[in-house]
Amino acid sequence: MQANVVKRVQILRGDRYCAVVFNDRGCIQPNWVVFNGNQEKHPEGCYYLEWRENGRRKRRSVGKDATVALESKIRKIKELEARAAGLEVLAPKENTKRLQLRFAISEFLEEIKLSRQEKTWRGYKVAFGYFLQFCSKNYVEDIQRIDLLRFADFLLKKKLASRTVCNKLNCVMTFLSAQGMPRPLKKHDMPRFVKKEVEIFEDDQRIDLYRVCSLQHRVLYDFLLMTGLREKEACYITWDNIRFGANVVEVRWKPLFNWSPKNFKEREVPVPDQLLQSLSSYRKSLPSKRSTPESLIFGTKSGDPDLHMLRGHKRNARRAGLKPKNFRLHKFRATFATTHLRAGVDIRTVMTWMGQSTFESISRYLKPARTEEVIDMVNLSFTGSTLAKQKKISVPD
Repeated sequence: MQANVVKRVQILRGDRYCAVVFNDRGCIQPNWVVFNGNQEKHPEGCYYLEWRENGRRKRRSVGKDATVALESKIRKIKELEARAAGLEVLAPKENTKRLQLRFAISEFLEEIKLSRQEKTWRGYKVAFGYFLQFCSKNYVEDIQRIDLLRFADFLLKKKLASRTVCNKLNCVMTFLSAQGMPRPLKKHDMPRFVKKEVEIFEDDQRIDLYRVCSLQHRVLYDFLLMTGLREKEACYITWDNIRFGANVVEVRWKPLFNWSPKNFKEREVPVPDQLLQSLSSYRKSLPSKRSTPESLIFGTKSGDPDLHMLRGHKRNARRAGLKPKNFRLHKFRATFATTHLRAGVDIRTVMTWMGQSTFESISRYLKPARTEEVIDMVNLSFTGSTLAKQKKISVPD
């Protein structure tokens, strides 16, 4: 009796079931298939078991592990031979109370999509895509601590950063918690990563950057620097969000663009006269269709949100002879927070302006001062009377 193992892989025209490759020992060569007469490596996809019953082809998924797929083939051949000999074969009973992994993930993703922002849903979707690519288990209850540790190793071998791996693991553990399972990983199980210090713009960097910028980019950078808005928030600011008479910028829900602020919280940010003057001059330079109250301030020429601000920012950094990898739009937000905190604005107020919810999230922006006065203080510490007295103390033999 015949039973075959095939693998469902992705090609240019879609998914295709391809024959697997066997080595000299009769074992399936993992990730290798035969397509159009050629052997190709396809790590994606699942193995399937194929056989015929009453002249009709049957096909069933047997997971991502080549060894498990081969064992399934051997069992199926024995089962078919026993049936051909007239023996009764009792199929193992499925426990209908057990929760299938793929079904549970599909429902969880639908719930996330309905209750959270699209960016959050996409992050979960990517994490589960990796997890289903790695995990060969069929039921949620079968997932154990060792599976998540192996999943972390799987992601690290894909050259993902340790912080990214932690984010993917947290997505999976949030899913498991939603299914009523205890968190299998502890804090020390998570990959370690260096928490980088928040970077801010130094004055000379901004001068070099502004020198090569267009008017729109200069106004954009002033806007980010003096409002502390996130990149996506700046994308959806319209002219009617600028209250010129009250020196206030409003962060509002934009149903027209199907966008809402982070945590669904609107807010207002006071801004200096300098920014309002720059915005007013910039508005006069725009065509009439881009200067209407409902128009996006930093939209594209067609009036759509500019979702590639970072790309233009790195291009300007390259033109200025600076390292593009060190230039992120978030640095303007960090500089905004640090500037206000150094000027004596209380933390709670800066938190409100930035839309932050915890003191920990805002305190990381309080960068130590690095002005010339600070350097003079440091030099004085090591050249003052205290150090002079220390030099006079003789050290005994």
